Amino acid sequence: MNIRFGICGLGFAGSVLMAPAMKDHPDAVIAAACDPNEDVRTRFGAEYGIPVYATLAEMIQGTQLDAVYVASPHQFHSEQVVEASRHGLHVIVEKPLTLNLQDAERMIEAVDKAGVHLVVGTSRSHDPVIKTMRNIIRSGEVGRVAMVNCFNYTDFLYRPRRPEELDTGKGGGIIYNQLPHQIDCVKAITDKKVVAVRAMTGRLDPQRPTEGNCAALLTLEDGVCATVVYSGYDHFDSDEMHFWIAEGGRAKSAGHGNARKVLRELKDGSEAELRRARYGFGGPISKAMSQGNTGRKQPHFGVMLATCERADLRASADGVLVYGDQGVTEVPAQAGPGPYGQGDTIDELHDAITGKAPALRDARWGRDTVKACLAILESSRTGEQVKLQDI
Repeated sequence: MNIRFGICGLGFAGSVLMAPAMKDHPDAVIAAACDPNEDVRTRFGAEYGIPVYATLAEMIQGTQLDAVYVASPHQFHSEQVVEASRHGLHVIVEKPLTLNLQDAERMIEAVDKAGVHLVVGTSRSHDPVIKTMRNIIRSGEVGRVAMVNCFNYTDFLYRPRRPEELDTGKGGGIIYNQLPHQIDCVKAITDKKVVAVRAMTGRLDPQRPTEGNCAALLTLEDGVCATVVYSGYDHFDSDEMHFWIAEGGRAKSAGHGNARKVLRELKDGSEAELRRARYGFGGPISKAMSQGNTGRKQPHFGVMLATCERADLRASADGVLVYGDQGVTEVPAQAGPGPYGQGDTIDELHDAITGKAPALRDARWGRDTVKACLAILESSRTGEQVKLQDI
């Protein structure tokens, strides 16, 4: 079965990350797209040979679809998921699911009522190495999982941003954009829910007035714990600790402070324009992504270590390193038929639609990740541990 997708939102996630993955996936077809920006949607339509529309409603009315990929800004996720569900369409929605629990519950109710499948993506928890770590643990060969350590230092906060991307209340900063990757990886690896959080966050640059660093202790079910450390201040780069492989799996070289330098050299008011030029459809990042998987190593999200009874697990360049009683062995990553990460997200929806396996990252999964993000903010504000049942 080929899933006929309509892409809703042609920003970085929709046009640069997901569209090439859909194009190269054996079970996906890009049937249409919509975006309010006429120039972007016109160029995208010409490139992919598909009809394009200004709104989701027009796309649903104008094209026969099986599913919608919602890649719009966070604040639009809820209404667009509800609209797609109401028309009987399955959904992949970009992380985070939404920004508050009221909208999350509304989305759960909508997909349940319509009987459609929803997958939250594209989180780095879809990457083959995370699936491989999860399966090694679930096999029982390394014993019970006890702890996961997540550690990532990037230039995230200094990549060109729109104003709302620096406003936490509108979903900006690392809490809603980067921590869900780590939280979802922890949940996928351990197969446990987060039950409590103790965290501290920081805003270290008054010119970027949103959270840029976080250290959190997550308590999960059955006594499992995880540490989540993230910094997006463009100083240290933790890819140095991951064989100088970038998040997307491509080789990189050291560039400490480069993102800050680019911003310093910008003229006032040109940051949003730079973002569109560099990260938008047809820009240099878009062209690099369109080259597919040739020469790529496995994607990752910083350094992750899982401690189990009989071994420690760590992502390698091509799989998972198992540090056991008899030394170190490497298990190749269990890759799907499509491009890494985004292709695995499509696999999850395809498996759910065809009845092969239920979606792991469904709407309730997404709601629980939003709860964890809200708990991190609350714990940082109060200095106390926050139980998710109290959120």
